[in-house]
Order: sequence, then C-alpha cells, then structure tokens
Amino acid sequence: MAEAGIPGIRFSLLGRLRAYRGTEQIDLGAPQQQAVAAALLLAHGRSVSMSDLVDAIWERPPRSPASVIRTYVWRLRHTLEPDQTRSQPWQMLQSATGGYLLHVDDDRVDWRIFQQRLGQARAAHAGGDPAAARRLYDECLGLWHEDPLTGVPGPLAASERSVMQRQRLDALEARLETLVAEGHFAEAATDAAALAEQHPLREGLVQLLMQALYRSGRQAEALAVYRKAHRLLDEELGVRPGPGLQALQAEILQARRPASGDAGIVQRRTPVPRQIPHAIADFTGRVQEIERIRDTLTGHTAEAMPIVLVSGMGGAGKTSLVMHSVQPVLPSYPDGQLYADLRGADGTPADPGTVLSSFLRALGEADAFIPQDLNERSALLRTLLAQRRALIILDNAADMNQVLPLLPGSPSCAVVITSRNTLATLPVSLRLSIGALPTEEALRLFTRLVGGGRVAAEPHTARQVLAACGGLPLAIRIIGSRLAARPDWSMEQLAERLSDERHRLSELSVDAVAVASSFALGYAQLDDLGRRAFRLLAVPAQSGFDASTAAAVLTEPEEAVRPTLERLVNAGLLESPAWDRYRYHDLVLLFAQRLAADIDAPADRHAALGRLLDLHLFTASGSYHIFRPGHTVPRTALPSPRSGPRFKNEQAVLAWASSTLSDILRLLQQTARTHTDRAATLLLMLDAVLMNAHRWHEVVPVATAVTEAAATKGDVRAEGRARYMLAGALTQVGRMDDARGHIQRALDLAELVGDADIHGMALNVHGIIIGLADPAGAISHHLQAAAIASRHGNTSLEALALSNMVQTKLRMGVVDDETATASQRQLQLHHENGDRYGEAFGLYRHGQVLLAQGKPHEAIDAHLRTLALLDEDEQEFVQAGAHIRLSEAYLHVGRTDLASKHAEQGLALSRKARHDQLASLALSALGDVLAATNRKEQARLHWQRALDDLRRLGYAADAARVAARLADGAAST
Repeated sequence: MAEAGIPGIRFSLLGRLRAYRGTEQIDLGAPQQQAVAAALLLAHGRSVSMSDLVDAIWERPPRSPASVIRTYVWRLRHTLEPDQTRSQPWQMLQSATGGYLLHVDDDRVDWRIFQQRLGQARAAHAGGDPAAARRLYDECLGLWHEDPLTGVPGPLAASERSVMQRQRLDALEARLETLVAEGHFAEAATDAAALAEQHPLREGLVQLLMQALYRSGRQAEALAVYRKAHRLLDEELGVRPGPGLQALQAEILQARRPASGDAGIVQRRTPVPRQIPHAIADFTGRVQEIERIRDTLTGHTAEAMPIVLVSGMGGAGKTSLVMHSVQPVLPSYPDGQLYADLRGADGTPADPGTVLSSFLRALGEADAFIPQDLNERSALLRTLLAQRRALIILDNAADMNQVLPLLPGSPSCAVVITSRNTLATLPVSLRLSIGALPTEEALRLFTRLVGGGRVAAEPHTARQVLAACGGLPLAIRIIGSRLAARPDWSMEQLAERLSDERHRLSELSVDAVAVASSFALGYAQLDDLGRRAFRLLAVPAQSGFDASTAAAVLTEPEEAVRPTLERLVNAGLLESPAWDRYRYHDLVLLFAQRLAADIDAPADRHAALGRLLDLHLFTASGSYHIFRPGHTVPRTALPSPRSGPRFKNEQAVLAWASSTLSDILRLLQQTARTHTDRAATLLLMLDAVLMNAHRWHEVVPVATAVTEAAATKGDVRAEGRARYMLAGALTQVGRMDDARGHIQRALDLAELVGDADIHGMALNVHGIIIGLADPAGAISHHLQAAAIASRHGNTSLEALALSNMVQTKLRMGVVDDETATASQRQLQLHHENGDRYGEAFGLYRHGQVLLAQGKPHEAIDAHLRTLALLDEDEQEFVQAGAHIRLSEAYLHVGRTDLASKHAEQGLALSRKARHDQLASLALSALGDVLAATNRKEQARLHWQRALDDLRRLGYAADAARVAARLADGAAST
C-alpha cells in the first residue's frame, strides 16, 4: 500500500490555504491552482474526477478547462515533490481513473484535525463531562486563523467555506453550552452577546445569551434580548420565536401564556382556488428535470419557501414541463393553487398590481378591501397565505420587478416560475435551464405525434427531420402535427424541404404558431445594439464566440458588448454553455441570418467578416511567436503592426486553438473568395499551431478553397502563401504526389514577389516532398532554405531546415561530419530561441543521429529529454516519434521490456495523432522487439502490416528497410 503523503508536509485550510515542509512554507501558486489543491484536500483522500474539478474551480469554465487543470496538477506535483525524477511515480498527487487524488494523512490537515477534535468534544459533552468537552472545543477552535480558504476562488471553495464556518459556529455555540453548564454565567454572557450580535437570527445563541443573563441575575437584559429577537424574526422572516425561546421568556416572567388555539387562522370565504392549467397529454422526456421539480416542491423544510425557476429559449417547452411536473404534487398544496401568465415574452408584460388583484380576489378578498398601493397588495397576499399551503405558478415572467411583488412569504407555500430571462438575482431553491431535447427524447415525442408505424417505416428520414428541428420541442410539435394531419405526405419530401436552410423556418409553422414568431418576440424587446449584435454575430460561420470576438465584429468596446450578450442570453436568443462562451441554437441562427440578410447592407456584413478575420489573424500571430520564437514570418506577413491577445505560454495557445481552430477553418472556407488576401495570411499564420495540433486533414479542403480563390483573382502573394500551406498539409497527410506541383508553384510565386520567408519555407517543404525519390536534391533544398533563413535572421526556419536535412541523411544511412554538425546546430538554435517545442523536436532528431553513430545510451538520454520537455497532449506526433526511437535504442542495449513498452506507446500516440507513417514505424519497431524475443511469426505479421502501409504511403526507403527485415526473418526460419 502506498504511503499516504510525504512526511513533513502539512496543510492549513482554516485561513489562507498554506502548505508547509517542516517550518518552511510552500508556495501553492496562483489562486486557481490553489483551488485545485483545495478540492483534492477536501476530498479526504478520495479521487476527484476531472469534471468535478472543473465544477469546483469555475462557474463558467475557460476553453479547454481539462488542459488548464492538468497544467495546475503538473505544477503542484513539482511543488510538493521537487526532487522527484521522471522515472519515479508521484507519491502525493496521483492520477486516478478520470481524475486525481491527493494522499495526505489526517493529522497533516488542520481542517481534518478540527473535525476529529470536534467529534471528541461532542462525545465528552454528551457523556456528561462539560469541562473535558470545553477543553476539546478550545483545542479545535484554536486551529482557526481567519475565514477558511481565504483567497481561494471557485464554487467549491465558496460552498465548503460556508460549511466550515457553520461548523465553527456550531462549535462556538456548543462551547457556550459547556460554560453555562459549569456555571460560568458571566463569561458565557460576554461571549454569547458578541456572537448573537453577529448572528441575530440564530435562536440557539439568543437562548444561551438569555440563559446566561438570567442566571447572572440580569432578568431585564434577558427580556430585552427576547424582545429584540422577536422583532427581528418577525421583520426578517415573518415568524415568531421558537418554543425554546418562548418557554424561557415565560420562565423569566414567571408566568405561562395559554395556548392560542385556533386564533389567527384565516377563514376561507370562497372556494379554494384551483387555477393550475392541465398538462398536455403527450408530454415526453425531461425525466430528470421533472424529478428535481417534484422533489423540490415536496421535500422542502419549514425554514424557507421553495422557489423553482425554469428558464430557456422560446419554444423549449418550459410551460409544458412545469404543468406536467406539478400535477402529482398538487394535493400537497390544498389551500390554493394560483396561476398567472405574466406575458413576459410578447412585449406586453402583465402589470404585477393587476395580477395581485386577481390573486387576492381568488383568495376571497372583496374588491372594496383590495388596496390601491402595489406594496400593500403584496403585503396582503403574504398575510392571506401566511398559514396556508398554496402553490403559485408565474408563467412567462419578464423580469425581477414583475416577479418580486407576487411572492408569498410563508415557507408553507411554493412558487414555480418560467421565463426566457434567467432572473439571475432571484434567490431560488432550484434553477433549471432547459434547451433542446436529447435525440432519443425528441424521437419519442415525434413518434407519439405521427405514429410509431410511420417512424418505423422511415427511421433514417425521421431522424433527418428531427435534426432540422434542432431538438426544439415547439418545432417538433409543429412538424409532427402537420404530418399527423396529412397521412399521405411523404416524410422524405418534408425532410428535403427542411434540409434547405432557406426554407426551414417557413416550414416550421402551422396555423398561427411558428417557430420564427417565437424568436421574433424576443428580438422585438432588444435595444438597437442588441438587435445589431443578434444579426451580425450570426454572419460568420462559427460554432460559438466570446465577448472579445463579438466586440471585434461589432466594433464596440468589450465592456459594452458583454452586457448586451448577457441580455441576449436572458432573452433566450443566445445560449451560454460556459463562462464567456456564447452560441446560437441552430434554428435561432437561421432566424438571425435571415434578419441580417434582410436588414444589414452587404457592405456591413462584408466588413464584419473582415474584422473577425483581422482579430484571428493578429491572435494567430501571437501563437506563432510562442511556438516558433525566432521566426520572422509574423513580422513580414502581417498587414500592419497591430497585435492581438498576448499569450503567456504554450498552454494558453493550446487552449485558444482547442476552442477556436475549428471555427477559424470554417471562417476561412466562408471568406476564401470575399477576403482572399486576409484569408491566405491567416491560413499561413496558423502553420505553427497546426503543426502542434496535427489537424492537417481538416486543412486540405480549406487551403484548396483559398488557393483557388487567389488564383482566380490573380492575387500572386496570397496564392503563394495558400499553396505553401496546401502543399504542407498534403505532405503531412502523406499525399506527396499531390503536394509536389503546389510547392513548386509556391516557390515560383515567392521568387516573383520577393517573399523571402515563403521562399525559404517552400524550399524546406519541397525538400521533404522530394526526399524519398531524390535525397540529394532534398539535401540541397534544405541547405538552400537554411542559407536564406540565416541571411534574413530567421533562426527558427534555419533550425527546421537543418533538422530536415539531417532526417534525409539518416534515411540515406549517411551520418557524416556534416550530419552531426547540422544536428548540433539545429539543437543549439532551438535552445537559443527559447523554443521548447523546437528543442524537443531537435533532441528527437539528434537522438536518431546518436543511435546511428553507435551511441545508444546517449540516444536514450536525448529521447527521454524530448519527452521531459513535453506535457501530456503536447506535440503528440513528436512524442510518438520519441517513443518509437526509444524502442529502437533500448533494443540495442538489450532492454526488450522497455523497447516493447515504448513501441506500444508510440503506436498509440501515432494513431491518436493520425500520423500514418509513424504508426507504420511503430509497427516495425514492435516487430523488431518480437523477433528479438523469439516470436518470429508475430514479428512477421507486424513487419508485413508496416510494409504494406509504408508502400501505400510512398515511403520507399523505410519500406525497403522493413522488407529487408522480412527477408532476414524468412531466411532465419
């Protein structure tokens, strides 16, 4: 069993989060990194999943939160165990299935010590030993320094901070009880007075203060405390003091009050209102939401009134969900069931005073006794419902001002609200935000509407229809009712109509009900900026966006755009799946695009796309600087010196790329013909990040579109850049023959316009392309590229070209002085540039040279250093190559166990990165290991698969080496 933690390290949570090694304090890093440490410590040695860590740290996570958390974990590991080597397992912060766990003994965490001492104190107290209990209470309370987890951000820290503070308050109150029990009334009165002043609604503290004062002979002060508590409870909560306080007051007064009997019960003067509308018969899905609503309405305590808020876009089925959910719980509210449609979505919201009048009349008030003042009406509603169990449903609420006067005050009542608005400041017991139905629930609803036989006859077409509806219940009901009323209609023809985005919204209409009309109600309530934002942000082809993107498209300050986006979310016209991330529902997007085409001039839409391209262009240039320091292309290719967001490190670039790259590629496809020059430059500026992400299969069609557009326009510079990227993408996916013509054309165009960067870069890629067929020519191209790069100060390109020259010589089996010198030079250049990724790749290449020189141990060291430079999920194809070369080197020194392990890792990473050549080399390496361990037949199978793939990909030299292994294996059998 692993040792729980490392001796000498202890943690403090009862104050600022701190860690100590002996007497030395350990820096746990930035606040969010501390939040990770706190979440793991609070788990008490249990594993915490990645999703739970994300929820613990952020209310609205950043892009790629898992990548950020892995970075924090990596830093924490090195902080807690700085002497740990790569080959040793981590003792404290360990990986677990889907997450992490932190091994720390209980006596090393002050919060756990507090809980242990508190349990011991309570046991002594219950056992009749108040003196021992008080000593233990003093010990556990002495561990506190300030508010727990001070400065630690995130939802988990906030909720746990509240739990911790409550437990501390419980301990303080219990300590006061021991003081009173031991007769230390004066001390108890002093301490209780200070606590009761901070927590005036905590009746247990008030009662202890009254007891201490009373037993000290200060009866008048004790009664004054009671009167103050009575007033506060009535004003704040609308309730009387509890039985304990009342009994103590009676004891002090030496008089007992008779029971109040039935006094104060409101007499009903009219039949009990039953206003809740019926539920629709064919309601389908939302099982978890229904269960949560019902549990909230039936499982609440007498301390607070349950309020349920169901929000979501128009057509999501909020009202249907609520009506279906409340039907079984209506018997729990026998004293009244009130309903009002507040018309918050149609631009004519109901007046809360008018709604209050209708509620009061339903509860038996005569018109003559209904006050004119809104606040007085609201107070009367609370009075009438104070001792009733009543349910109020407020449907289609507009905002807080409309809702607040309509809320009762009694915990015996309950309120359910539906709204397109999130009513963010409303204190609720349950907040549900509903959107599209999951696919299977949508299918069940559709089947109930049109009939199982019809769906079973055309299951694929039915799913196409549902996909066009975007899972929106209103859209499904419209289409389903149209089909149900027309049994002779062809579902296939309807699916075809819906697949055409120009007609889809028109098809989603029946009688007076239309999906577009539902969206139009929300749009009509927006201000001018909100309407413009709603339209123009739908113009770019993107799956989502953030506030800075929206600000660029709209040419508005971000501080003005962010509240506008939130208003669009509140209106149900945008979704916000994460912090600072926004997106349209598919059908809302079509509605917004139609509005933009009708209202915004073509020039305005064109300019909006250009501004977004510029934002991505300057942001991508920042990523280029991070991934390829020393490269001159960002300086020479950008149209102006303006800069985009600054990235702190590679992880920030990877997070940006993970969330944005797909959208950028879609935008490039969309703007290839309209903004060709900027599209070509942005495509070029993505080169570095694409090399890391290895998403070249997605780049090929995009680069083809930009290349063709530039050629059609005669834009020579743009065509050269686009063809260079197209050739590089084709090379990366193994289509060497297709790449050859494009790279030659890129070379010609670069020379024509004097573009030195593209000239050198194209020569380098040309060398890669011809390397298999003409290695001598490839070496010449790489050396020319390195010379051009050196003349223009492009040290990044120089290092890359030299590395590729070394690779070509390795393929030829030539490891001469020129090879060794070039290998050392490229490694030195990457190191001097501070290029971590480049240095990792340079070490990988240098390790190959060392192995070819007969230095396997030095090669092993180089490849291990490559892996040490890269974190998980970084440069997966480089890591794959390093594992494959480690397998080869370990096999040279007879470590077949390690050779097998690294070959397997190399194969897995190659396939993950979709790098077919490396996957083939990994198979070959596995064959070598199998042969070395006398598993000849298995070895032959691996070699044959590798040979077939390499021949298919066109890697003749690699294929020849594998063929030779096969021949040698056959000869030896």
